[in-house]
Amino acid sequence: MRVNSRWNARAKSQSLVEIAGAVSFICWKIATNAVLELENQGCQTTSNAHRLQIIGEFMAFLLQVTDRLSYETLATENRQSFITALAQRMIDTYTDNQRDVLGPGEYRASFIHFLNQRINDYSELSFQHGEAGFDFLRYFGEQVEALLKEKPYVSQQVMSVAGPQAIKTLAKGLQDLFE
Repeated sequence: MRVNSRWNARAKSQSLVEIAGAVSFICWKIATNAVLELENQGCQTTSNAHRLQIIGEFMAFLLQVTDRLSYETLATENRQSFITALAQRMIDTYTDNQRDVLGPGEYRASFIHFLNQRINDYSELSFQHGEAGFDFLRYFGEQVEALLKEKPYVSQQVMSVAGPQAIKTLAKGLQDLFE
C-alpha cells in the first residue's frame, strides 16, 4: 500500500502537531485498507459499525506502534507532545466517522477510554529495534479475531501479514515526514 508521506518541496518546516495530523491520516488509511483486505480474504463484517470497531482496533495498535517507533528518535517532551496530538487527531477522525455511521451521539469519551485501555494493555508487550515482538502482534491479532468471531485463522493473518505490513507502512511514513 502506498501512502503520501512527503511534504511539498516548497513547504516550510512542519510542527509536531502538523506531522501528527499527517500521521493520523496515514494511520486511518492503513486501518481502512487493512479492513478491506481482511474482507477480501473472506472475513465477514456485519455492518459499517462493525467495520469501525475493527478500524478502532487498528488505530489503537498504530498509536502504540507510533509511540514505540518515535521513542528512539524524539526527545521525551517532544514525543509526549507528538503522541498526544496524534491521539487527539485519531479521536477526532474516529468519532466523526462514528457520527456519520451511527448518527448523532457522544462517542468521544468511550473511544478515549478504549484507547487508554489499549495503551495499558500494550505497555507490557515487547517492541524493540523498530519491530513488534511476538506478544505484541499476538495481542493485536487476538483483539481483531475477537471482533471477527467466525474466522479462527484471523489472528494468524493479522500477526503474520496485516500487523507487520501496517508497521512497515507506518515506519516509512514516519521516516519520510520527519526528514
